[in-house]
Amino acid sequence: MHKKIYRSTLVARIKRPVEINFLERKLISTGLFIYENTRSSFFLKKKMIESICIIHLTKKKKHPFYNEIQIIIINVFPEKNIMIHPNEELGILDIITDVKKIKWKKCFILNKSIRGNNSFGSTGIL
Repeated sequence: MHKKIYRSTLVARIKRPVEINFLERKLISTGLFIYENTRSSFFLKKKMIESICIIHLTKKKKHPFYNEIQIIIINVFPEKNIMIHPNEELGILDIITDVKKIKWKKCFILNKSIRGNNSFGSTGIL
């Protein structure tokens, strides 16, 4: 078994631009879901480093085993406001997973099974 890293870009999944004033905080959805026991690391874009960002994982009722990645952005600079635009790249997510090797076994005869006549793999149940 060895480790594999998958990289994905975190994008703001919002409908309108969001302005964040001094000491204000906003929760920005990325629309990206990860499995709840996944090891991952986050790298934020330079623009996001100018603020305080907290990665927030939210459970959804539709997907009980997956968490949506959301980012809480807090503007700590009194000089300027932060603008987040729809589909703007916020950061990069690296997901680290275990990859298992499988062994194939050659087989010359397959076991017979009862199939319906509807189509390939059909159980025959209508």
